[in-house]
Amino acid sequence: MIRDRVQIMFRNVLFPTDFSGHAKRALECVTGLPGIQEVILLHIADLRDTGRWGEQDIIAGAKRRMAEDRAYLTAKGITVNCVLRKTKDGSIGQEIIAVASSEGATAIVMSARGKGMVEGILLGTVSNYVLRNATIHLLIMRYRLIEHLNGKTYTKFCPMILSKVVCPTDFSIFSDQTIQSVSGLPGLGELVLVHVVSSGETPEEIAAGHADAEKRLAVIMTDLTGRGIPARYYILTGNPATEINRLATEEDASLIALSSFGKGWFRDLMLGSTAAEVARTAERPVAIMRGRL
Repeated sequence: MIRDRVQIMFRNVLFPTDFSGHAKRALECVTGLPGIQEVILLHIADLRDTGRWGEQDIIAGAKRRMAEDRAYLTAKGITVNCVLRKTKDGSIGQEIIAVASSEGATAIVMSARGKGMVEGILLGTVSNYVLRNATIHLLIMRYRLIEHLNGKTYTKFCPMILSKVVCPTDFSIFSDQTIQSVSGLPGLGELVLVHVVSSGETPEEIAAGHADAEKRLAVIMTDLTGRGIPARYYILTGNPATEINRLATEEDASLIALSSFGKGWFRDLMLGSTAAEVARTAERPVAIMRGRL
């Protein structure tokens, strides 16, 4: 069942947009995601402060821009469903979750920087709400990569976004599910597992943590290599978010895939702990994978 779920990860993608330059660059990447069939193009018109523009003008402008994006996606052979919502109370995160559910999206893809509703997406209430409440996978595209999204950069982080995936594990059932999910994705190039020993007051305690991780990772590697999946692993020491992001950069990873739940490092994701910190500070695209008990 896990394999069936992950094979449709990017089938129907919900893409919230504010029509900023970063959002448009991220949309270019969406067209290259493996398995993409449909894009649910969402704009939420924030009508709390319309300024000199009236509500009708704002909506008319949004419709024109959505039509432009629709034409771009359609030319790429992708089915497009445009959804326009309005809010006067700033409930943007709630609208994103509601539309994802009503439209049957299999993943949400968001730009990490923009204006309007995407501003501070990894720092503010919108991102926190989506991280806390979304029940489907979430892919966050980093603006530094998006700014240079062409040629080799486009190839690596769009159609080849699965070429080298860093997958942290805290050995929880949710981390195990993420590893199984990622290893089942069509087009996976290489899986790089990482466990960070983040506790231990003495060298002996830290060494014991490493030894335990070696045993656990050996079991996982046996399964992966037995299925013909290219995989390696690292055991690091220090702050998990810092070490995960450093490794992903050093490995030139195309994606970091994190469980949305877990124990140890990941158990406080809903409160903005390790996984959220990775998503906030990573220089690579980050996929928050939704586990199932």
